[in-house]
Amino acid sequence: MTATAIGASSITAADLSSAVPSMEGELSLPGLHDTVTVWRDNLGIPHVRAANERDAWFAQGFVTAQDRLWAMEFDRLRAVGRWAEAAGESAVGQDTQMRRHRLEDAAKADYAAAGPRARAMLDAYAEGVNAFINSGAPLPAEYAITGIEPEPWEPWHGLAIFKVRHIFMGVFESKAWRARLVKELGPERAAELFPSYPPGQPVIIPTGSSYDGPVDIGLQQMLDAAADLNLIGETDSGSNSWVISGSRTATGKPILAGDSHRGLDTPSVYYQNHIACDSFNVIGVSFAGLPGFPHFGHNGHVAWCVTHTAADYQDLYIERFNDADASLYQREEDWFNADVRDEVIRVRDGDDVHMRTWATHHGPVVGGDPLSGYALALRYTAGDGPDPWADILCSMLDAHTVPELADAMEGWVDPVNNFVMADSDGNIGYQCRGEIPRRPGDAPAPLPFAGWDGEHEWEGAIPFAEMPRNINPPEGYIATANNRPVAADYPYYISMDFAPGYRAMRVAHGIESIKNPSANDMGRIHAERLSLPAQTYISALSRLMQPARSSTASALRRLRTWSGSMDPDAVEPTIYSAMRDALMWRLLKHNLGERLAALAWEPVDRGRGVFFNRFRNLVTDAIAANDTALLPAGETWQNALSVALDEGVHTLTNKLGRDIDDWAWSRIHKTRPQHPLSFAMPKLGELLDPPRVATGGDGDTPWAGSYSPADFAAVGGMSVFRYAYDPADWERSLWAVPLGSSGHPGSPHYAEQADMWSNVRMAPMMYGWDRIAAHAESKQTLRAA
Repeated sequence: MTATAIGASSITAADLSSAVPSMEGELSLPGLHDTVTVWRDNLGIPHVRAANERDAWFAQGFVTAQDRLWAMEFDRLRAVGRWAEAAGESAVGQDTQMRRHRLEDAAKADYAAAGPRARAMLDAYAEGVNAFINSGAPLPAEYAITGIEPEPWEPWHGLAIFKVRHIFMGVFESKAWRARLVKELGPERAAELFPSYPPGQPVIIPTGSSYDGPVDIGLQQMLDAAADLNLIGETDSGSNSWVISGSRTATGKPILAGDSHRGLDTPSVYYQNHIACDSFNVIGVSFAGLPGFPHFGHNGHVAWCVTHTAADYQDLYIERFNDADASLYQREEDWFNADVRDEVIRVRDGDDVHMRTWATHHGPVVGGDPLSGYALALRYTAGDGPDPWADILCSMLDAHTVPELADAMEGWVDPVNNFVMADSDGNIGYQCRGEIPRRPGDAPAPLPFAGWDGEHEWEGAIPFAEMPRNINPPEGYIATANNRPVAADYPYYISMDFAPGYRAMRVAHGIESIKNPSANDMGRIHAERLSLPAQTYISALSRLMQPARSSTASALRRLRTWSGSMDPDAVEPTIYSAMRDALMWRLLKHNLGERLAALAWEPVDRGRGVFFNRFRNLVTDAIAANDTALLPAGETWQNALSVALDEGVHTLTNKLGRDIDDWAWSRIHKTRPQHPLSFAMPKLGELLDPPRVATGGDGDTPWAGSYSPADFAAVGGMSVFRYAYDPADWERSLWAVPLGSSGHPGSPHYAEQADMWSNVRMAPMMYGWDRIAAHAESKQTLRAA
């Protein structure tokens, strides 16, 4: 796999440009059965027309490799714990953890379980990738920088990529963080600071309803597990979607729209493409390396999209290992052999790293050290197979109606999604898809379980027929924003970790306030930036005394007359965010102590991030209710907010200068795209990293722009794909990603959508072949060799 590296200091812009392959002319490719035509539009997006299904998947693999081979390489290497071969010593820690997860085993097992059609799809896609690698076209410049060469693409690689893209969207890190809080603070206090979904927040089904059940803090489970937790040493992503019935739209047909929220990958995680053959004609976005359109797309009849359900489909088990022989672990009264492997991590320009991994019947050991007697094993639905979920990547493309597409989701495993649909017949619908395990008594699972007592084993999964579904609701729309999907009377446990309902409420408001909307009007909901928490703070600020410092007094005057809209050109969002962060830091220290507060302040994993956001919501609710339980004894919210505002203004003065008019949100609330190699080789940043762009909103608004408090206003969570599908005329559909279609830093399509995305605009999603051909930037013909 190795070759001679040219190094970070020698690469030039000319090298990057010369690494972009030609997208024109004719190519003769072994493996094709018939001729394939590829048109690329003005954004470089490929529109592929093949004669048969096998050639269509071959061509999808080929064009994806043309645009994204290095991104595919990055994902497959990190999925199997080999990224250090390219990135060097800085990647050893990441590789060590990924080796423990054993995603390669799970991916190979799922490939073996796939049906004939899905295996043919995966095989053909891999052949297309390899056809590009062997075509003689220039390879991405990153291969020369790192000194590695592409290995042949194997059919299971795409399944591994899909798993590495989703494993950390689960809840096991939240459970590890909860466990830490229980150990440090006790179960009662931990439960108070990390509760579940509160009453009064919206649910997805029924449309327009609110949750009226109790706050399920899982207290009894925390109490039961607290003793077991003392045996463990240190334990080291939201989206919006909505569909509007034709009874509410200008065309009389539905509109399906939304945006997916993730961290910003470089290139963007979603790859825009259009693939057609004699059995389907689908346009949407894919994960580079995996065939199909699992999350977003439409064929000629029906469109689909997803948001994350935040379901609980990962459990941590405290495993007890034998003191005399750590290859043995306890399971009730007996000792069983763990699957123990010795592995070697190859390190670019460094020494090999030798390590050992373990797995029990629950799954791989991902934390702790079995040699110490105890460690944590992860049971995860996507690693609990083998599962033939890849069959759905094919069968979903055959659906003609919303009910057919919803039914096609049976057997989907991971991630658990809010799957929202619309068809050209006028149907709209919601289907919760994915495997949600059932625990004894359908009880919540907030913490790691004792793995040796046999009392916490999964008892199957929620039957697909009883998963939440809603087809053609009388309200005429469905909205999801990672909020709780069902009301309190739903009989099964889904999760404790749903997002608060702020975004869902503003999306619903947008739907109800736009009369007779078209697809073009969906940008108004994408750009919805009124912060409901900000309005709570504004109301509380009205009761503050006049500050002594003039700059703080000026800031207070602005906030008192502010609407709460996180407009990019306004200064009030900047003041509000700095004040809120100052308040959060003080309250975290008071409620957690300095050490835990410092960990929560820099949420480097999903568990801490979920906790921090939950704690912010607790503070907002406490301010609204004038509940002072989170404050030091004797302190009022007026006093706490006065101090926080003064500290926030002081911070902004040091950071941005004394002129408050220069504190526009757009000045600091910007994306920070970073190429994977510039993490390891910072000198490459100037050449490889796309430019930063400003954005509005924040983590509480549909216009997403969340950030870590440790890095003020640097956007970390954002919309990574915006879309609006129009089944009345697919040609009126729209889309945008935050960077571009190409993964080549030397390509004009590397980041050309950034400005459009920053201004919440979208480009036409061209679907008709005459229009595509007439407006094509390039045409390439792939012929059978």
